[in-house]
Amino acid sequence: MEKHNVGQLIQTRLEKHKMVAAIKDPKYIERAIKYKENLSAVLLMTGTILTVKRYVDYIQSEGLPVLLHVEKIGGLQMDRDGIEFIKRNVQPHAIVTTKNGIIKKAKSSGLMVIQRIFLIDTDVYTHLVKDAGQINSDIIEIMPCRAPDFLYKLTQVLPVPIITGGLLNSPEHAKEALDNGAVAISTSNSEMWKMNLNEL
Repeated sequence: MEKHNVGQLIQTRLEKHKMVAAIKDPKYIERAIKYKENLSAVLLMTGTILTVKRYVDYIQSEGLPVLLHVEKIGGLQMDRDGIEFIKRNVQPHAIVTTKNGIIKKAKSSGLMVIQRIFLIDTDVYTHLVKDAGQINSDIIEIMPCRAPDFLYKLTQVLPVPIITGGLLNSPEHAKEALDNGAVAISTSNSEMWKMNLNEL
């Protein structure tokens, strides 16, 4: 699938379903598939270079795009060869990373990239706003989600869609994030996956 089409698919699914299931343990894969009608994608944060392709193939065969957090995959080095391995062999819909060096290399190889940013203090926020024009990723994930005022301000200045997660364990948190401009939320709380966020 061409990158443009992948980007469009992810964007459309995020807007339609509004919830990404973050999976930190393979035992939750079946549960995410069970509630796939409520989910836009799976943020896969588990596996090794020996198992990740199997997980990605299985989840995507069930109609859920995989956003692969490459820093959480055991044995994977995200140098040029690692990026090519992900692109050619694993074939997730997008990768997730916190590292600028990986973003640049992955983008130049044609991968869709979600940048995860931890909003730990106002310095991070200020730099993000100041460097808004330099953003290379396709989507930004802001962590944690419990800073709605900052989230709202960022959606006004950043040129790419924002998803948000972390410390999110109730429908109220999800609604607050969505009301403040997040296109979708990500959560590893599998109880949340049962909900249709469009009904909030």
